[in-house]
Amino acid sequence: MDVRTDGDIADSFWWRRTTLTRRTPLYDACVSVGLLVAATIVGALLDHPGLAPSIMIVYVFAVQLCAFFTWSRLYCLLSSAAAVALYNFLFVDPRYSLSLIDRGYPGMFFIMFVVSLVSSSIALALRRALAQAAASDRRTHMVLETNRMLQRCADEQQIVHAMATQLARLSGCPVVWYSADAEGDDLLPRATYTAVGDAAPVHELAPQMPPRLSASAYVGTPLDATYGGSAFYGIYLTVRTGDGFVRSGDPASVVRVLAIVAEPDVLTHEERTLADAIVSEGELALDRARAMEAREEAAVLAKNEQLRANLLRSISHDLRTPLTSISGNADVLLDQGSTGTAVLDAQTRRGLLLSIRSDALWLNATVENLLAITKLEGGGMHLSTTLELMDDIVEEALRHVSPAVREHDLKVVACDEPALVNVDARLMVQLVVNLVNNAITYTPAGSHIVISIGVDDGRVACSVADDGPGIASEDRERIFESFYTANHGLADSHRSVGLGLSLCRSIALAHGGSIEVAAADPHGSVFTIELPAADVSFDKE
Repeated sequence: MDVRTDGDIADSFWWRRTTLTRRTPLYDACVSVGLLVAATIVGALLDHPGLAPSIMIVYVFAVQLCAFFTWSRLYCLLSSAAAVALYNFLFVDPRYSLSLIDRGYPGMFFIMFVVSLVSSSIALALRRALAQAAASDRRTHMVLETNRMLQRCADEQQIVHAMATQLARLSGCPVVWYSADAEGDDLLPRATYTAVGDAAPVHELAPQMPPRLSASAYVGTPLDATYGGSAFYGIYLTVRTGDGFVRSGDPASVVRVLAIVAEPDVLTHEERTLADAIVSEGELALDRARAMEAREEAAVLAKNEQLRANLLRSISHDLRTPLTSISGNADVLLDQGSTGTAVLDAQTRRGLLLSIRSDALWLNATVENLLAITKLEGGGMHLSTTLELMDDIVEEALRHVSPAVREHDLKVVACDEPALVNVDARLMVQLVVNLVNNAITYTPAGSHIVISIGVDDGRVACSVADDGPGIASEDRERIFESFYTANHGLADSHRSVGLGLSLCRSIALAHGGSIEVAAADPHGSVFTIELPAADVSFDKE
């Protein structure tokens, strides 16, 4: 696979990689001979009287090119000597002979040799400096690019994808990701990555590896039949994280490995260092991901602890009040007519019984809300949806609202067209009951409550408006949180534990809808539920 197929990044790295790769002596010798042959051909074209200095310059230039395309000073020396010999043999009289007839020739040849040698040495030094600068620039560029990629990763899978892709770009070879199995006995190949960033099926030669061996044991070593029966050469880079994984040493700690599918000498020393830097950046990213996950878990635990504390506080205060009332009223009824107590008349006895019933109903409603919101948010409740008219749901809900509704002026504004919704009728009735009871609780006697139903743009809206004191803007943002009420933050007034509106939101979201609260004009609050309208079609026969 050619890494250059990966676009601009790979293209920019290709030239730099060739400048950093040391070629074989045969390659350097062929380059030197080729440049001298080319210089000889150019010299033959310039072989005219008066152009002898030009031919000499051509050979000096060829020697400089030899220094640029080879790595050793030996080739600079040999090319300089060969250039002088070729110029003397081919272009200086007597031709095709190394003898000299002019006493000035030895000095000229010496100067030519020195100029060629010095200029080629300077060219070689400049090339090495350029290669070092290119190596540093490449290393910095790729590390920064890797860092940017890793910063956008949200989990371990994305981090591994980024690391493996960068290693594949660097080497031009596939990269196999290994991780330990559930028992931690073997390293299993999970995925193969290429320079274009795709996650291909696992490499066909990738064997299963025992993590009890050190990762260094795998480098350039074919695995025998004891370890899977296939030879798999590769450059193995172990991935450690802050929980104790190490790059070398304890073999049992090797649980994550990135294997570059290539011979061990495919990477230069600089490229191997760069590969280690990429893995190190990935290790830091894995540590950050682990730390972020731990912080999120801690935040969830803290929130749950806060909810538990709020629940206990609400139960200890708000639930104790109606229980005390029920107990006290029951004691009065039980003690009537006993020694020293008066017999209650029928009206007083009925009032006590109604008070007990009211408190019991409130306690039952509170427990039902608590159980319902727990099941909805925990995913333990399954919706039993049916096609319902929103008007029928509101009508049924009004049969179950607080008896205190008789102290308010309640009005229902129906819709001209059918407001059909596909909902769990029991939950939706509970939602409307909670909204109406909330309006009854937080508005004075004689207040107006208006329930409106409408259909618009594929949505069914049901709003409950009142003309009470309203809700402050800062409270409207938190009114749907569990255990929060608008009066004093946590529920400790109006005999409310702050679960009704939270349950309303959970029910609306479970049906793919929404619930919002806004200020009414001139005062009061408007709670609006929006649900997807049911799509009813009739097949024509």
